[in-house]
Parts: sequence; C-alpha cells; structure tokens
Amino acid sequence: METLLDIRNLSVDFRTPRGRVQALRDVSFPVRKNRIVGIVGESGSGKSTVLWAILGLLAKNAEVTSGEVQFGARDLLHAGEAALRAARGEEISVVFQDPMTSQIPVLTYGQQMLDILYRRRNVSAAEKRRLAVEMLGKVGIPDPASRIDQYPHHFSGGMRQRAGIAMALLTGPKLLLADEPTTALDVTMEAQIIHLLQELQHELDATVVVVSHNLGLIAELCDDVVVMYAGEVIEAGEVREIFHNAQHPYTRALLECDPARIDDVSRKLPVIPGEIPDLTRPRQGCIFAPRCQRVMPECRQITPPDVERSAGNFARCHLLDGPLADPSWPPPHEVNTVGRGQETALKSATVASAEPLLDVSALNVQFETMGPIRAKLRGVEARHVDAVLDVSLSVRPGETVGLVGESGSGKTTLGRTILNLVRAQGGSVRFEGNEIRNMPEGRFKPLRRDMAMMFQDPVGSLSPRKSVRALITEPFQIHGITGVDLDKEAERLADMVRLPKPFLSRYPHELSGGQARRVGVARALALNPKLIIADEPTAGLDVSVQGEILNLMADLQFEHGLGYLIITHNLPVVRHIADRLAIMYLGRIVEQGDTAELFRNPVHPYTQALVEGVPQPDPDRRRAHVSISGEVPSLLNRPKGCDFATRCPYVQDRCRGEKPPHYELEGGRSHACFFPLN
Repeated sequence: METLLDIRNLSVDFRTPRGRVQALRDVSFPVRKNRIVGIVGESGSGKSTVLWAILGLLAKNAEVTSGEVQFGARDLLHAGEAALRAARGEEISVVFQDPMTSQIPVLTYGQQMLDILYRRRNVSAAEKRRLAVEMLGKVGIPDPASRIDQYPHHFSGGMRQRAGIAMALLTGPKLLLADEPTTALDVTMEAQIIHLLQELQHELDATVVVVSHNLGLIAELCDDVVVMYAGEVIEAGEVREIFHNAQHPYTRALLECDPARIDDVSRKLPVIPGEIPDLTRPRQGCIFAPRCQRVMPECRQITPPDVERSAGNFARCHLLDGPLADPSWPPPHEVNTVGRGQETALKSATVASAEPLLDVSALNVQFETMGPIRAKLRGVEARHVDAVLDVSLSVRPGETVGLVGESGSGKTTLGRTILNLVRAQGGSVRFEGNEIRNMPEGRFKPLRRDMAMMFQDPVGSLSPRKSVRALITEPFQIHGITGVDLDKEAERLADMVRLPKPFLSRYPHELSGGQARRVGVARALALNPKLIIADEPTAGLDVSVQGEILNLMADLQFEHGLGYLIITHNLPVVRHIADRLAIMYLGRIVEQGDTAELFRNPVHPYTQALVEGVPQPDPDRRRAHVSISGEVPSLLNRPKGCDFATRCPYVQDRCRGEKPPHYELEGGRSHACFFPLN
C-alpha cells in the first residue's frame, strides 16, 4: 500500500531543570494511505509528542535531535514555518483531546469555521457557510443550519467533539490526527464517535492517526497499531495480529490488564509492576527490562533487535530472535490470576448481615434557573430543574455500590448532596440511622471524619503549594486532632497506599496521575472513615495504573470494612469492583440490583444500551451499529413521560405520556420501565 506519512528515526529531547528528557528515541513507523493507525501506550510513553513533532508544534524547550517525517515528497521536520502553516489545516488536521479548550468560547461555530476556510479567497462567504453547515450535518449535529450560530458552551461534550471533527475535516485534509478523541466521553457517546470516524474516513478517503490508551477504542477503530513505551516503538503491526498474537512482553501485559478482557470478576485485576523509567537518565539494553516478567541478564545490557514476524509486523525483543531467543515464546494468552475467593466469601457474609451505613430515600435536588427576584421583574414564575429526582439507594459496611450513567445524569450532584455540599429539596439521607439531610454545617462537620470524598481530578483537587506530606496530614489539622505525630501518620498513610516515602517531599505537579490518585486515597483514609464516595476514581488512568488503584481500594475495604459509593461511567471497571449497581438517567435511578445480574440480564433498555455500548478490545467483535443514538435531553426540557423515551428503541405511546414508577423484583432488583426487556 502507498505510504502517506513515513516517520524515520525520530528522536526528540526536552531541556528541563532536571536535565535533558529523551522523550522520543529512534521512533520509526509508516502510516499507509486510507488506513486508521492507532498509537497506544501508557501515559508518558511519547504518543502525543509524535503528533506534535509531525505538525511542528513542539514546545519551545523541545529539540529534534535526529530523524525525518516524510509527508509525500516533503520532510516536515526541516520544512520552513511558511510551508508548515500551509500544510496545517489544509493537508493535515487535528482533533484535540479537550474540545472546550481547543475551541474559541467567544466565537460561534459559524465564525470559527469561516476562519478555517480563510485561504479560500475565491469562495464566497455564503458558500463557505453552506460547506460548514453540510459538514456539521455529516458529523450528526441536529439542525445544523441554526446550531452553527451557537457557541461551544451551548453544546454538550459529545456534540463539541463532533463539531471539532467537523472543523478538522472541513478543508478535506489528507491526514487527520486525533489525540485521545473520546477520553472525556461516556461509553455511548464514545461508540458514536468511533462509528462517525470510521464512516467519515471511508466517505472522504482520509488517513487517520489516533492516539489513545483505550484498548477497546483501538481495537474497534484502527487498521494498524503502534505500541510505544518510554519513548520507543516496541511493537507495530496490523490490529488483529497485535491483539490476537502480541509478541512483546509489554504489549501482552498491557492487553492482559484491560478489565474488559477479563471474565472472572472474583479476582484482582492484573497490573504491570513498576513505573515508566526516568528518561533523563541514560539507559542500556531493553527499556522495558526493569518491569519485564521474562527479563534475562542480557536484556539489561544489550539493545534488543527489531524482529520482523511478518510483512509490516515487528517487535523489539531478545526473546524473538538471535542467540537469546526463547523457542517457547510467546506462550498462549493467559492472564496471571490472583484470586480473592476467600475475601469475597467473607465480604458477602458480612455485607448481607449488616445494617445500611448509608440509606438514601426518595431524594430530590432542584437547581433554580430563574430566581424569585428575577422572575418577579419579568412577571413570570420562578423556574427550577430537577437534577436528582426520587432517588433511593443504600450502602452497607464493606459493600461497593456503583453509580453509573452518562454525563449530566446527576451522579456527582447526588454524591455532593449526600456529603451536605448541596441542599436537597425533599427525601431523606440517613447515615448510621441518623438523618443528615441539610444538617447545619456545625453539626455535620464531626461526621465528615466518617464520610470522605475522592475527587475526579486527582491533581486539581490537591493544593499546588503543599507537599504530599502536608496534603495527607491536612485532615488532622482541619478537624483539630491533637496529640498525633504528623510525620509518623504521613509515613503510615504512605505505606497504606503503597506510596514510596521519598514522595512525601514532592509537590502535586511532580506526581504522575496514578501517584496523585494514591495521595487522594491517603487523604480520604487519614481519619479512618466508614464511607468513601469516589467520583470517577480511574478517570484518565492507564489500564495498569487503574488496576493498582482498584486493587488497593479492595484491599483497604477488606481490612477496614469501608463502604464505597463509586461514581463512574467506566462499565468494565465497575463490573469488577461493584457488588451492586444503580443506573442513573436524567437524575433518576432507572434500574438497580446485583452487578453480575445486571450485566447478564439487563431489564431496562438504557441499561442494555450501556452494557452493549462498551468497546471490546477484540478487532473480531466490532459492532455493526451503536447501541444508542442521540444525546441526553436537557433538564430544562425533560420529557413528559419516561425520561428515556426520546432515545429508546422500544418506545411505545404510553411511555411518551406517563412517567413509569419503580417496580420491585426478586433479589433486591428494581427498575422504572413499563415494558421491561425480561
């Protein structure tokens, strides 16, 4: 096949106060025309650096020390600034990770798309607008002729990403670069974006390079895969070859860590021990040797060769060729099983006999959209929206309850209301049998020792001016606990979350995502709470790191009898850690029950759509269609009947006019559907 982009021996360094960081070393791989190429690897492996090197958008402290980036007959690394500006947008476009920060908030989409076409001087403004409206329609924006005049904040996250794809494709580029295009999206919206990219790639004959650490997305979307580790390409090949017959130990370990591939939920998640090495230090031998389970003495001294296994497929490993080759490698796919059957049995017996630690009943939370004073001035009634509507759930000691739903469904609002950070307008919240809803802060503060929160952004929730030692001992100072040795407590908490003691002197910006998450866990556990509400505890983490965090949380729960309320939209993860699930849609619980049973036999159509919407890390199991289309309705325009009626494939007339009550089933299951699936 014809090669559109050829990266050869690319090496990039970053000059930092700690020394030169060798971010990329001798990176080489082709991008074949009309193919979708996925670049996968843990955070810090250099995936995004490759994209910015292609575009000439590296930071000022970056230095390209060697290599070529051949795009057609041109070497982009040595092209002038004028030539690069001419290529960007016209021939090479980008879909950025966060559309809210990459799109201009004070300009309408119409104006932004007209600006993109500024080089088309022979095309009228009316024709440019027509092209922009047509492209918005292609990416699935409803009523594009009117919505083109709206601003980014008027769009939901999924629609903003669609608009970003439309802007990237507006000029008809030959190459589209996508940096983590679905990271912040729900599973249903992720599936829609995957299918959209596939359809547009076929329709426009585009070539796409996708950076992601989501293995399900790579398997579902890509034709070829490049696996990177610590700035090196350690394996590359056709997607089915990589996922079914991976050769490098790192690739195999990465695949085995994905919870979506693991059917046995009675054991801990596999992890890759250790961390990506410090790239400021010179290295000998194989870069993966310190973490490899098959390491040999020679691996630490001799640089491994690139071994071509078939046309276009190669891996960089001593086990595959030469005098060190192991004839038994690679063995059949097998996951290292670490059972916790005894823990599970003890936990089930304890949970079943316990009284609820947290009991939420018929909770309602409303937010004003127009206050009484403003409404009086306008001569209308005050308006509000129901952010949480008639929600009931419970958490027992030692139990993990998963709260699942798309963005905007009210999950975080519910968690904040339980912790008395948001006022409720109705219902009951009982903690250890005592009513705590809307309790005055003076009375509620002592309870905060027993109820802790793990925030979604592990770095953003930590003060940048405080060291890790100060951060994890701060709860003692907030609650005025005296007579404790804070240094000893800091070391105890660091040991508890398996954080090396030298990290106590570091600051949040010096931590990786997984390390910052451990600090958040340590802070939450400082005062030995009984209940922890964890908001997206694995958001933005690699599969290996999220396995470490979830295994740690499971161990701590078993040791201390903690109750967890896990707020997430990551279904493969919640399937492994939650005992029970509550499925939330537009502020209402639509189904609730045992996790295994909900995955095996969903009753509500929305639950079925979520379960079927999870991308599978298997190229042979690509879905022919998305499980659910459309967007979550606005709370300002809640459907009259069933909230899910506007998107439900089984909707009937009764659903559009009546709101279904909650029906109780055997085994503690409940649902809110007039026409359940089973």
